[in-house]
Amino acid sequence: MSNKNFQKELDFLLFATFSVLILLLSIFNLQNLNKSRETTITVLGAETNNLFWNDFMTKHPTYIDGWVELNRMDKVKEIDPNLTL
Repeated sequence: MSNKNFQKELDFLLFATFSVLILLLSIFNLQNLNKSRETTITVLGAETNNLFWNDFMTKHPTYIDGWVELNRMDKVKEIDPNLTL
């Protein structure tokens, strides 16, 4: 086998190897993308924050910003019907 043929075969082998590697990485990336869309996003401390606001609002039921933080616009309208947010 001549040196030129060996170089052509080596080039083809490298091209095929890198093509397969790129294809596999793309498939892996698409699978991870689908998994990330299926899972819900949780924010660190969000549950603790809700516990704080729920406890705070039992002690101070007329604090409007607390109800807004808990996304309870019905309670805000009970306290101040003229308030627009």
